[in-house]
Amino acid sequence: MPSTAPDAETTAPSNAPIKKLPVELLGEIFMWTLGDWGMMTDEPPRLLLEPLTLSHVCVHWRSVAISIPMLWAAIWIDRPRAAHIHMVELWVERSQSCLLSIHLRQTDPKSRLSFPASIEHDLTDEILTLLIPHLHRWHVVEFLFSADAQRPLTSLPVDEATALEHVALHVDSWDAAVAESLQTALYSRPSLRSLHLMPASNLKCVQWKQLTHLVAVPECTLDTCLGILASCPTLSSATFTCSAQPDWAHTPFSYPDQYLTLPSLVDISLKASRIDLSPFFNRLTLPALRSLALDYCHVPRATPDHQSLHNLLDRSGCALEFFSLHETARICDENRPIAFLQTPHLSSLLVLELRVDITDKIIHFLTFGAERAPTLPNLTDMSLTDNRGDHISDVALAQMILSRLAPPDSSSSTACLRFAELHLRLQSHSNCAILADSCRDDLELRFTPLNCFCK
Repeated sequence: MPSTAPDAETTAPSNAPIKKLPVELLGEIFMWTLGDWGMMTDEPPRLLLEPLTLSHVCVHWRSVAISIPMLWAAIWIDRPRAAHIHMVELWVERSQSCLLSIHLRQTDPKSRLSFPASIEHDLTDEILTLLIPHLHRWHVVEFLFSADAQRPLTSLPVDEATALEHVALHVDSWDAAVAESLQTALYSRPSLRSLHLMPASNLKCVQWKQLTHLVAVPECTLDTCLGILASCPTLSSATFTCSAQPDWAHTPFSYPDQYLTLPSLVDISLKASRIDLSPFFNRLTLPALRSLALDYCHVPRATPDHQSLHNLLDRSGCALEFFSLHETARICDENRPIAFLQTPHLSSLLVLELRVDITDKIIHFLTFGAERAPTLPNLTDMSLTDNRGDHISDVALAQMILSRLAPPDSSSSTACLRFAELHLRLQSHSNCAILADSCRDDLELRFTPLNCFCK
């Protein structure tokens, strides 16, 4: 008997508002469904099928989805499966001539979600065989291989990769000679502007002078960080993992004796492992710096890095807009975060992220008061996460939030807090009524109470 269930197109009312949207606007909404993608490490195996899902809602949506090549230009493959083969064929066809963003990651052999390596290796070969004829469209490439060398890449016609702009390549499990050959081919492309350095990367073939974005995953010394920065005069964004341990590879970099000025560096993120960052700050002048993220793992005692940072900001004359301080170790020093924040050079700050041992003293420091000049007067976004889980005064927290909400008729020159994300343990435990009562409609508040085991 034929099914009597109507399809989605016939069930939708003809006057439904969604049907009145211009095709261009509906297509823009479709593009927003793609979200962020990239170097996933902890997600379970899955397929990113948002474009396919949209195209199966109704006849109209299918027509719109298929008519937007950019919607199909991101190919995300996590732990290759047989289902990926048809997916790649479909995405390549429907993306037409658009530049491609390709993420392909094999299973970590140490993972509990491990899939037989031989099967993944063969499936990866099939996927690459489908993608290589479109090498001229490769724009963003992230290849994380855990198996042996993939045959289609050993003779890659790399001269055809004329649009390649970003590369992340993990080939630590490959034969050293084959791995070096592929890295040399990809890292030396004249179009390359962004590089994600993985363990065992070959640094000799990188065209440093043309890079604008760099992420260095392996730990390196401060001298090497400075040497890399000195080799990248046009860099606008950099991420380093700094350590006192020896470098992961031979680094022929040298850094100048005097200050190193990087006129284009806007964003820098540093993860420091048992190391003082003050020698790094003392060498730099960064006039364009707008965003700074510091992630400390095991902070050395009595480090002067906060004062060195103040000197850097003063020397650079920059207007910092984003500052993040993350300390994984419980150092029980509430004065340390305050020391970073109490410089007048952070008066331009718009966004603050603190993931430290939050205490009432830090909350009071962030509170506007008549007895002292406003702290961080331009702050509009705040994220506070407590590492240790001490109880914070709910009254003090509410007062801090209230102090940053300007009255509607206020003529104050300070900015009004618009967004606050809080991961704290309050004295009222899970009851945040006092916090909710203190807020207004013009503040987006996200409060997540930490687990409390008090009786």
